Amino acid sequence: MWSKIRKRIGKSEKEKASREVVCKNCETVFTGYYCPHCGQSISDFDRPFSFLFYNFVGDFFAFDERFFKTTIDLLFKPGYLTKEYFEGRRVRYAPPFRIFIFASFVLFLLLEVLTNRGLDAMLDADLRDQASAVDSLNMPAVDSMLRVELKDVPVGDSAQLNLNSNLKTLFGGNIRQGMATEAERLEQELKTETDKAERKEKRELIQLLRSPEQIKARILKYMSWAFFLLLPVFALILKLFYIRRNQNYIRHLIFSIHIHSYLFILMILIIGMYLTLSVNFGIVTLILSLTFPIYTIIAMKKFYGQGIGKVVAKFVGMSFIYNTIFLGIFLFVIVEALNL
Repeated sequence: MWSKIRKRIGKSEKEKASREVVCKNCETVFTGYYCPHCGQSISDFDRPFSFLFYNFVGDFFAFDERFFKTTIDLLFKPGYLTKEYFEGRRVRYAPPFRIFIFASFVLFLLLEVLTNRGLDAMLDADLRDQASAVDSLNMPAVDSMLRVELKDVPVGDSAQLNLNSNLKTLFGGNIRQGMATEAERLEQELKTETDKAERKEKRELIQLLRSPEQIKARILKYMSWAFFLLLPVFALILKLFYIRRNQNYIRHLIFSIHIHSYLFILMILIIGMYLTLSVNFGIVTLILSLTFPIYTIIAMKKFYGQGIGKVVAKFVGMSFIYNTIFLGIFLFVIVEALNL
């Protein structure tokens, strides 16, 4: 599809490039696609928006030989693409950031589908069946679950107590119905509530009960931005661990982009399996997950050229710092998502 669109778009450009033109920017006379003096393209952007949109999307994703070659080399040749990039062989591969953007787009699209499916299954589950099953095993366990304190929900003590005291009524149907019932009860209380703080807290809880999907959506939104933040963070960690080499930061950043792109493709494969096949992939998931640290170690060895002992030691130190930062960002994301 994209190849046909790109051919149609490029046809008029080729006709222009075959004749002599005058650069509209610096008035240099030349033949070709770009001015040899100022670099401006001969492309005309005064066209219908749909034409420019297809041109942009086609250029951005560029599903050509370069894209697939880059993906294959990224998956099976750790550190190779980064090395090729800084040895000047860049045109034959898709740009690093393009691969990362495409992988992140597909990953969070699949995560949206997966979390929607899981959330719907949980909210529509029949709690009466679950309650009787747990009750047949251990009745105190049911009571302890019903008395859980919602410490992470930003509501006041009275709202928490009211919600906890009414959780048993949820077993008359599924979770979604129970949450709707509880929201209606709180709305009735809100009509007579005079305390401003209590009114605010109850509104937040009603909003949460009416639309629990918003928390999931906010988490995915913040996590997508968090991974963009982690790209330069991981590059900075690399810079610190290889500070004696006095290498430019961009080298570590490109390496970070390739490593995260591999991680995203790995997660795409795992989530894709769970979405399309009804089989337990526990062992397969574990094996695929274990390839990431092995992949990173091999990539570091090939790109930075150190012995395996030093690479492993640096990988352990970097992983500790990176995972600590990631955990902090993840907790921040959860708190912000709950702070409605």
